[in-house]
Parts: sequence; structure tokens; C-alpha cells
Amino acid sequence: MIKLVSSLTAARIDREKIQNGVSSEELMRRVARGVFENAPLKEGKTLILAGKGGNGGDGYALYLLMKEEGRDVTIADFGESRHEGSAKLRALCEKEIVRYSEKLDFSPYANVIDCIFGVGLSRSVSGEYLDCIRKINAAGKHVVSVDIPSGLSADGGLTLGAAVKADVTIAVQNMKFGHFLSDGLDLSGEVGALDIGLDGEAYDALIVEDDDVRPLFPEMKRNVHKGMLGRLAILAGSESYSGASVIAELGAAAFALGDGLVRLCVPDCILYPVMSKITECTLLSMPSKEGRLAYDEGYLKKAVAGANAVLFGNGADLGEDIYKILSYLSENVDVPLVLDADALNVLSSDLSLLKKRSAPTVLTPHPREFSRLTGLPVEEILSDPVSYAKEFAARHSVILALKGASTVITDGERVYLSVTGCAGMAKAGSGDLLAGAVAALIAGGRDPLVATYAASHILGLAGEVTSHEVGEYSMLPTHTAARIPAVLRSLLSEKA
Repeated sequence: MIKLVSSLTAARIDREKIQNGVSSEELMRRVARGVFENAPLKEGKTLILAGKGGNGGDGYALYLLMKEEGRDVTIADFGESRHEGSAKLRALCEKEIVRYSEKLDFSPYANVIDCIFGVGLSRSVSGEYLDCIRKINAAGKHVVSVDIPSGLSADGGLTLGAAVKADVTIAVQNMKFGHFLSDGLDLSGEVGALDIGLDGEAYDALIVEDDDVRPLFPEMKRNVHKGMLGRLAILAGSESYSGASVIAELGAAAFALGDGLVRLCVPDCILYPVMSKITECTLLSMPSKEGRLAYDEGYLKKAVAGANAVLFGNGADLGEDIYKILSYLSENVDVPLVLDADALNVLSSDLSLLKKRSAPTVLTPHPREFSRLTGLPVEEILSDPVSYAKEFAARHSVILALKGASTVITDGERVYLSVTGCAGMAKAGSGDLLAGAVAALIAGGRDPLVATYAASHILGLAGEVTSHEVGEYSMLPTHTAARIPAVLRSLLSEKA
């Protein structure tokens, strides 16, 4: 797994190093040396843009080093630095600094090195900084950002007014949340971390990699039967959303993820349409009321009997009976319960239902569903999704998968980011597919937290394969589901 840090942790480990006797000027020189040795620059002139903070100090140190090495380099800045170490370095090259103005011509340069803002930026970019960032993006040059593309939020990956679009980002010591969240995925380019001797053990989250998923699929014994491989019950669907139940079933009953038996429980009013779409799983017709699942304790007992995990909510719609079903499942299901879609919308009206749970509970909201659960605006959640997800999971003793371009998975203590996937997965049904996959891996005996990040990683890989074969514009969740077996086979063949 790859370590990630928040802006606060990055500042702390930097501060601790300085308190232990290493000057900020020395750290900036280390950054400069690392960038000089690792940045893939094109032939030709290089322009360094330095801001007034510590990130600007990296730029001054890099300029001095490149001049010393005989490189054709220019440095432009925005005035005197407010940072002590940066100010000292600026003084060493002050006579050669070009003061940034809107008249600065980018055309002579093959490379632009962005050292304008670091990870501490918390306000929208404006004035000459806004003008400069827009000119960088319009110039069509090879852009290297030091630590993070200027204008990008380090904790949420959001563009703060405007942000540099980098070809390469060289993170200082650790990669940051913002490189892999929201706009950061499109703006950071190729990201790598530069070790400058800070605390290498500190981290706030981990990026899931293939090697973290492979151990979940040991070699199968020949002497097995379907009851030994996991039993999953899915309660889903309504007249308004019959397709969601089928997609959720595909995430699990692609059976590529190893379950032996999947029971799909749908309201009787959509029994025949759903029946025509499924083959492998068993189908339980449930009582309906006004086109939705009706509360019936006898049928609910039958639906969840013998299950190793239960999934509820996909396409269930809203209503009093849906609330009653959720309440029953919360109190009476003593195996892991995965809640998605309308189960989350119902849950948002009564979070106390979570207190009834004795077994693990997994919630898989997208940002708007999470907004309903927390009462926070979507924009606020996206400004720091890791912190908000972690706090909610800890307070309610749940495992949370906050979906997005990257998915944040946390149990309130540990945090993982699943960064696989593609833009073509941003279609209705992809979330249902994830919920089904999470539930399938849990039913197969995996730890619920591990199952959640593994399902997200595998589905993202399947989405990437689909995008290459079908195209991002045309791909559907059913296409992604069909690629799960190939992805799993590829992962396990590399293990062998």
C-alpha cells in the first residue's frame, strides 16, 4: 500500500524536523536536489515560478542548483517571501529574479516548474496568481509541480478558483490526499514521492494496490460445495427501480467473486421482469405494497435465513415499509449488513437504527447520500472527504465507503483509498454493482473492511478494462460486471 498524508500531517512532520535541528533552508535544498535529479524535463529553457511561502523556497533552491549545473533557467516570483528559509534563498538569487506580471512571455520555455503554492493553500486563488495559473495552463508547456499543483486543495483535491494542470507532480516526502481525490486525479499528472529525510512512517491513509487484494483469493480446495463458499441475501428493487436489483445481483452473482449461493429477494410486482434477467442466483418473491417491498416479518426471516451477509436498499424506493424493513434488519440480522442507495436515504431520517446493530455494518454512499446522512453540504464534504468519512464511521461504529472518482473506505480508525476506475463508471448502476461486490466478498468470509476496499479496487480495474474494450462513453455497469472474471484471473495469475 502507498502512504498518504493530510496537509496537517505534512506540516507537522516538517515542523518536527526543523525543531530537531534541520533548517527549513536545508530541507528546501533537499527538495531542489530531488526535483533536479528526478523531474523529467524536456530539452530547452526552464521557467520556475516561485510563490511567497515555503513552496517558493523550493523554487529558489532549485533555480540556484540548476544555474550551478549550467542549465538554461529563469525564475519569476510574486515579491518578497513571508517564509524565513525561503527569504534567505531568495536573497541569493534576488538580482536575477523576474517579477511576475501579466506580460511575462511563456513562449521561450519548454518547461515550467510550479512552486507557487504548497499544501497549505486554503483560499481561492485570485489576482496575479489566478492570471499566472491560467497562463501556465494555456501555454501548452511541460509542467512539473513541486509537492502539489498550485491551486489544488491538499485534503480534498478541489480546484480553489484555478489550479495548475501538471504533467508530473513530485510530492515532498509523501503523496497527499488531494493528488487522488476529485480534481486532483485530472490535474496532478504522474505523481511520485520524494524522500527528503522526514518521518517516513507517518501516514493518514493508504492507497490499495493489487498485492493487497490477491491474498483474499487463496487456492480453492477441490473438496468444496456451494454452502462452504458463502451465502448472500440481497433485498432490492421496486416497480420504479427494478434494474437496480439486477445490477446489484450482478456484482455478487457474477459469482466471479467466489460466492456459492446468492438469493435475490424482490417484490412480487417485479418478479417476472427480474426473473427473465437472471440465471444463476435463486429468486425469492416478496410481498409488495404500492410497487415496493412490503414489511412482512415471516418473509424477511425467510429472506435472510442462512445468509453470511445481507445487502439491502438498491432500488428499494422510499416508504414506511422500507423503514420498517431496515429497522428489522438492523436489529435481527446477526451477520454483516451492507446498506446502499434507498436504505441510506431511509437511514438518514433515523441514524439511531445503527445502534441496534451487533454485527458489522457497511454503508456505501455517494456524496449526496452522505450529505443526507450527515446534514453537511456536499461542497463541505468534498473539501475534506477523508476527515468527514472517518469521523462518521467512528461515531456510528460502521464501515463507510464514500464513493467518488476515488473511493474513501474507513472504519473510523484505518483509512484506505481505492483509486482504480475510470470516467465511464460515472453512470447509474455502478454504485449498485459496488454494493453487490462488497457484500459478495463479505459473504465469502472476508473481513468486512478488507472486503470493502478490495471490491472497490477490483471493480475499478474491471472498469478500466471495460473502457479500453468498449470506450468510456459507451460502457455500462453490465459491461463492467462481465469483466470481473478476467480481472480476477489476471490478478491471481500474477500471484502464481
